[in-house]
Amino acid sequence: MSNALFQFSSARLGYPGHVTLADLTLSVCTGDFIGIVGPNGSGKSTLVKTMLGLLPLRGGQMSWPAGRPVIGYVPQRERIDPIWPMRVRDLLQLTLSALEPPRLRPHREDARVQQVMQATGIQAIADQHLDTLSGGEMQRLLLARALVVQPRVLFLDEPTAAMDLFASERFMEMIAQLHRDSGITVILVTHDLQALAGRAGTVGILAAGDLHHGPTSEMLTAARLSQVYGHPIDIHPVGDRLFIQPQHETGAASS
Repeated sequence: MSNALFQFSSARLGYPGHVTLADLTLSVCTGDFIGIVGPNGSGKSTLVKTMLGLLPLRGGQMSWPAGRPVIGYVPQRERIDPIWPMRVRDLLQLTLSALEPPRLRPHREDARVQQVMQATGIQAIADQHLDTLSGGEMQRLLLARALVVQPRVLFLDEPTAAMDLFASERFMEMIAQLHRDSGITVILVTHDLQALAGRAGTVGILAAGDLHHGPTSEMLTAARLSQVYGHPIDIHPVGDRLFIQPQHETGAASS
């Protein structure tokens, strides 16, 4: 595949004494938006940590054919010690400063920080201290921190897990807009199946030690999701989005 950015070939992923995923073959192309879903314990975090190089491969092959690019990473949550008297803009400037020697930082640093604050909608909280941020504000800051390094690939590990419905939708649309505008490769781990419809081009479903992946329209079907989650699931198209919910068991008819 000529534009393959990342590849697994017959890979084994997991921990010492325990293989979570076996015989995994996957190619991620430049500019892809791939969503990874699956039940708890299916290996979603193991997959991401291995791709990031945080876990060693247990067998098979993993490669970046064109060389490992700059990567941005947004975790599910991050605890920042409140003893640090740091503002939002300070964290972004510190992240950027770590990448460049001091003689290269003046002027360009502030411009890049301003750019990512605008892109993530956090200009209004730029001077707030980190310990005053809400969960949604912190996740947008972590997204800005990931973007300030100008990555070619953006990994997100369940970034909306602690958000309410409206904050989650706003965050997901921000990611989709970023992908449309910049063409950045996005690899998103999520439990929010509905958020992937109309946004992700490819979906990978982890179940029973296997990864099944393909176009979103083929993967987010009632039959496939019911099989993966072990419970009947209904899907209702609404425009270019999907409304996904478990089937409710009906009680016995009254006599």
